[in-house]
Parts: sequence; C-alpha cells; structure tokens
Amino acid sequence: MKDSLKNLLFFSYLTEEQMDKIMTYIEPLELNAGDILFEEGDTGDYVCYITSGSLEVIKMTTWQNFTTVITTLYEGSCIGEMALIDHAPRSATIRAYEKTRLAILTQKAFDVMLDTEPELGVNILKGVAQTLSDNLRATTDKLADEVAA
Repeated sequence: MKDSLKNLLFFSYLTEEQMDKIMTYIEPLELNAGDILFEEGDTGDYVCYITSGSLEVIKMTTWQNFTTVITTLYEGSCIGEMALIDHAPRSATIRAYEKTRLAILTQKAFDVMLDTEPELGVNILKGVAQTLSDNLRATTDKLADEVAA
C-alpha cells in the first residue's frame, strides 16, 4: 500500500522516513461495487486514498431532490480531504463503482499524529493544501467552461 500512496500529491511533502511513519496511522478498507463509503451530510472524520478501483461522486441537486454523478475518481485520487480541515458535513455521496481498495486516515489518527509527530502533521497539511488548491483550480476551469458555453 505504501508504494501506491507515496506517489500521491497528498504525500509529496513527506520524506521516505515520514512515509514509513504515516503507514502506522493508515487503515485499509475494501468496498464492493455499489457500496456507499459515505453519504452527503454525514460527519466528515476521515480522508481516503484510492489504491485500486474507482469511486463515483454523487451530488444532490438543489432542485427536485435529484441526484447526479458529478465525477468518477480513480486510483491515486484522494477523497474527503476537507474533513481534516473543517469538520463540516460531507459535501457529496461516494459510491464504489467497482471493487475498490482504500487507505484511510482518520481525524483521530491525524490529531494523534499532530501531537506526537508535528513535523509529519505539518507536511500532511501541506499536501492537503496542495490538493485543495489543485481541486479549486480544476473546479474554476470547469465553471469557466460552463459559463462560456
């Protein structure tokens, strides 16, 4: 699992030694096709990294309570990173499109890490910030394309 994670942007600020340490905080999870990882509105208390398979991101529309798949995330993607920052409810439902393996970092484990390994925690936060920044840029580009169409 470590080899799958060390190439993720989220972990790009970690040294090899820090990657070894982070693995003590990571929990594996396997989902079958159709399994729900979490639902829109659930409490956000962990972040996930897809090590194999794919997940659908499903969002409730603001009209007629209609749901739509807004994107599919594949191996190497991160989901739920906002949970480590704002503790707000989940902004979308996540469903396994196929058999999917995940690596999970819980908020509790992250808090322990910040207390016991502050440099590691700071480097994880740098990865979170980079991931959020990249996601915001991609969303802005998509919005601009929609407005221009």
